[in-house]
This record gives sequence, structure tokens and C-alpha cells, in this order.
Amino acid sequence: MVVEEKKGLHLSTTTIGVREQKKKKISPNNLIKKFKSLSFIYTLYTSPPQFMMEISPANIKEQSRSRSRSRTRNSTANSRSTSATRRPSLSSTHRRSLSSSSLNKLTITTTQVDQERSVPSVQVYLDNSLPLDFFKQDIIALTKTLKISKWHKRQLTINNLSINRISGALTNAIYKIEYHDESQNIHLPTLLLRVYGKNVDELIDRDNELAILIKLSQKRIGPRLLGIFSNGRFEQFLDGFITLNKEQIRDEILSQMLGRRMKDLHYKIELDAKDYESKQPTCWNLIDKWLKIFEQELLPGYLEVNYNLQDIFIVPFDQFKQIITKYKYWLFNKYDDKHFTNNYKFCHNDTQYGNLLLHESFNPKDIVVSTSDTTNSSNNIIDGEVTIKSTSNKKDTNLVVIDFEYSGANFPAYDIVNHFSEWMSDYHDPEKSYFIHQENYPNQLEQINLIKSYIEYDFQYPSSNLKTGKTPEDLINNTTNPISIIQYEIEKLYNECIYWRATVQIFWCLWGLIQNGPLKKPLNSNALSEQGINSTYNITVGGIENLDISDHTQDEIAGSNNDALIEEIITSSDDDFDYLKYANQKVALIFGDLIQFGIIDEKEVDEKYLSIIKYIDTKTFDI
Repeated sequence: MVVEEKKGLHLSTTTIGVREQKKKKISPNNLIKKFKSLSFIYTLYTSPPQFMMEISPANIKEQSRSRSRSRTRNSTANSRSTSATRRPSLSSTHRRSLSSSSLNKLTITTTQVDQERSVPSVQVYLDNSLPLDFFKQDIIALTKTLKISKWHKRQLTINNLSINRISGALTNAIYKIEYHDESQNIHLPTLLLRVYGKNVDELIDRDNELAILIKLSQKRIGPRLLGIFSNGRFEQFLDGFITLNKEQIRDEILSQMLGRRMKDLHYKIELDAKDYESKQPTCWNLIDKWLKIFEQELLPGYLEVNYNLQDIFIVPFDQFKQIITKYKYWLFNKYDDKHFTNNYKFCHNDTQYGNLLLHESFNPKDIVVSTSDTTNSSNNIIDGEVTIKSTSNKKDTNLVVIDFEYSGANFPAYDIVNHFSEWMSDYHDPEKSYFIHQENYPNQLEQINLIKSYIEYDFQYPSSNLKTGKTPEDLINNTTNPISIIQYEIEKLYNECIYWRATVQIFWCLWGLIQNGPLKKPLNSNALSEQGINSTYNITVGGIENLDISDHTQDEIAGSNNDALIEEIITSSDDDFDYLKYANQKVALIFGDLIQFGIIDEKEVDEKYLSIIKYIDTKTFDI
């Protein structure tokens, strides 16, 4: 995040989503139009509404590099979120800026969290595409309206308000909000502002998400929810936490920590009775919903322009649907159908690295447990020569999972293999952020490292009713060695992850199609790149030199409103991420697994698409 205050404007350059964007370039032909457009905006707000405070120019000052990181996408950043994209919305709901309302006319409601806490809510829309000073003014107005603790009783001015766009969100626009008034020694608690992205109403049930956040808040899990408005919310900013990156999630110690943290979510967050009424877990309910949306709302646009859907689905769309249905029945039949819903647990469903925060004080060496004898241990899971390190759970709270937009009742195997699948993505790749690197999928030992930690922590038996050659009763009655039972559970969960892997790819394939929205002609990339960003909560501070205005002549720059040029670059949020190629990459993984399972025959695939299919090992344990 680059932030500079120059010539009375507080300027922030941002990266859209987890996917790093190319540097934004504005052609000389469009430069005057953009200036005129921005000028019009400023004219429009020359006489602010009554509730708006007096706007004072920002002070010119040097900013230092921030170590704070926060956020997910995404978020793909890193919920999955594509921060305020300009894509056409699938919803026709009219949204008004807070700037068009009057505070004294707003109705404040409260949502009860527990006996002691409630969360205020107001029906207004926050427009994050406004010029920065007016966006800041609206934020201040909202903090007062929602009575955000320690913020609403202060007389605040925009020149002391700092906004940093947080990279990494794939579904929303995320901001770090700070207020420092050195002259009066006022330093308010840092806030996390989340503004929902476009097209996400079709992807996310916000009412359900709110219910989940309240449930988590009751358990003191995750950041506190501070205030809600129509298209976003304020949350506690977790100071001292940094987002994991694609390299850190491969660390064997951190991977074990994550296994235990996932177990806590799965078994310590109770599901509601209605969750067990669903015949399908959350992921499959959403898959069915998104398939219907694509077919009814988006598919006609593809057909209208004669788009070759096999370039996405490898086979005709109707055949793709049939394949999904066939696979679903194959998967569900691996479980005891009479007690199918007993496998449901509360799952996060999006444990990509942008949604994992680690406290900056954590040292992995502090939790390694020295073991002298591993002979009778499940550590030797693969063969007698392979030993997995043991770690303590004493500092597990240093790892925090955030962004529960897709959470709900699901099979734990889905949650775990979704995380494994994210090992293959690099959302910060400046050229091919959509690409899936199947060679980066964790090998057997890396998978078992996490699974073993998950199974052994707060041991649950049986962990699922997957059909195997042995029943739980058989194991209990025929062995006196608890290690053999633990190893059985590890191998069983490993197999389940293999079986559920294609579900993960189907889920995110359809997510990409819905996020893409209606088919449109490709646009030239003109988004601004942010240097050195590799995680959601990574915030850097720099100057105007980071902006690429190389397309403009010196005369153009000198003779124009340079501040306007910069702010136009900042407030623009066009999204370059190629959702269609991302969806196709997921399809390539789906076909790779289902061919190996025997659900699809290679002969069903046109020869020209065979080369793009991605194969990952599907070998399972014989149990």
C-alpha cells in the first residue's frame, strides 16, 4: 500500500485483490476526459450535505514504512475478494452513497451478540469510489452513526485520518483505518473496514455470514464485529498479525498448527439444528446454486456471441453438469447414507494463505517437542525411516483464521483439502495469477503432517463414517494398541481428502464464473501494480514514484492537475484477474482426478483438450 499526502490530498495507491495487477497506464487520449470527470466529481461535492463535517486539507508529511498487515480471496486479499470491481452487477439493487443521506434520518438497529454485547447496524451504502477526501468524510460519519467505541465521541477531521488499502482480498475491498492527532495526543484504535465487492450477492449469503460472525464472536474467535452497514462492516483490526504467504503455509510446524486450529473450529463451534436438516453440505448447496445462476443468468450471453464453452469446461456444458452429478453420487456413496449428516462439522471452507494470520512474535522453534523414542508412535506413518516432528499446542492462538464468508456445515475433509489445493496458487503472480501449479500440491508426507496433527489433537473416534474394510467396533475389539487406531484415522482422513479434492475444484470453478459476471470483451490492462506486496495484511508506505505515468508526456503532466491524475489512478478499481482462465484451470484439475477415479473416460475428451488436463496423485491407503 503506497500512501502519500501531497498538495492537500491524501493519496493511496492500491492493489485490487490478492491478485497483483499490472501497472495502470492512462492513454494520453483519455487523460483530459479523466481530468474532466474527476473535476466534475469535486464540483458535485463542493456543497456537502449537512451531516458532513468541514473538509480541511491534509497536511503534507512523510510517511514511514508500516509493519502492520491485516485482512482475506481476497481474499482471490485475501478473503476471496476482488475488491470493488467495475464488473456489471448481477443484482439490480440501487445503492446510494452515504453522502446522499442525512445522519439524522438514519435508523439504527442492533444485533445482539450475547447478554453483554450488541452490534449496531444502519441501512446506508458506503461508496468507496468517491474522491478520497469525501470517502474519508463518509467513514468518519459512519463511525459516529454506528457509535464505534472511542471514535464517535471525538471531533474528527479528515486530515488526521489515514486509509490504507489492504491487498489480498478476493471478494471485498479491505482498508486499514487509523486516526492520529499529534497536536491533541489523540490516537484511536485501528479499525478494519470491509466494503463488499460487486457480484458477491450471488456468491455470499450475508445474513448467514452475519449469524456465523455472531456465533464466533460469542466464542471469542476472530476479530470483534463493531458495526454494520448495507454494503460492509467495521471490524477490530488485529495488530501484530501478519498474513501467511505461499511459502509459509508449506512450513511443517505452521502446517501442524493449522491442523489443530481447524480441529478447534470443526469441533468447538456448534452447528444449529437447521444445519443438519440439509441433505447436502454447504459446499454442494452452493455448487447447485451457482450452476443454476450460471445456466439461467450468464449462459445466454455466452451463447449469444457463440462463445466456445469447451474452452472453459473441456466438454459441452450439459455434459459437464452430468459429470458433476455422477461424481457427487460417487462421493456421497462412500459414506453411510443413514447417518450422512453426522459427518457435518463447522468448516471455514476457504483456508487459503490470505486468510491465515500469524503473530509477528511467534517463533516456530518454541513449540517443537523433543522426542527420543518414536518406535511406538504414529510419527512413522509412511515407513520406518520417516519421522514427523511433534509440536505443542501451547501457542496455537498465535495463528488466526479470518474471513468466514463461505463457512458452514461441511465435511472436515473438504476444509483440509481446500487448504492443500491453495498450495498450488500464486495470486501475486504479476502475469498469470490465475494459473494452477499442480506440481506444488503437497506430497504425501506434507499432507500427512497436517492430517496427523489434526487427528491426534483432541482425538475423536470415529472421525467420520467413511465406508472402509473395518468398522469402528472391529478396531476397538481387535486391538489393544491405540496407535493402530490413530494411524487408521490418519489414513482414512487422507483418503477422504483425495475423494473430496474434485469438489473443491468444482466449487471454485463456479465461483470464478459467477465472479466474472456477464461475458464482456476483454479489456486492456490498466490497473496499478503495487510493489512488494505478498500478503493480505501487508502494508507498505512509499511515494509518488511508485506510480507509472510513463504514457504521459512531461508537458501533459506539468500542464494538468497531477493530483487528479494520481487520485484517478487510486480510486479506479478495474480488475484484471482472468476468472475464465481460472475456472478452466480448476476444470483441468477436476478432469485429472475424475479420469483417475474412472468416473470419466479420456475418450470423452476432445483430443485438443487432453494436454491441459492436470493430474495429481490419487493413490489412497488400503484400509
